[in-house]
Amino acid sequence: MVAHPRAETRAPQLRPLNLPRPAGVRTDGNGKLLFVYLNGKRRRVAAVRERWRIDDEWWRDPIAREYTEVVLEDGRPVTLYRDLTVERWFVHE
Repeated sequence: MVAHPRAETRAPQLRPLNLPRPAGVRTDGNGKLLFVYLNGKRRRVAAVRERWRIDDEWWRDPIAREYTEVVLEDGRPVTLYRDLTVERWFVHE
């Protein structure tokens, strides 16, 4: 079947995936991540795999984030970031 040539067409509705969620974290005096609070449960950080920083779009709304990829005590990898503009932690899962 062919659509009517004068029928109005629309792009499908898009929705973002994997939106970051606020996360609670606990660090030691040197800023080392010790615990992450996810879904109301405290999870110990077993290892830090990688760290990186993103500073971008300074001409619009500044983005300044420090990302950390960690492994939790149960072996699950989690990517966290600290939004430096509002000083809050978020988790990407």
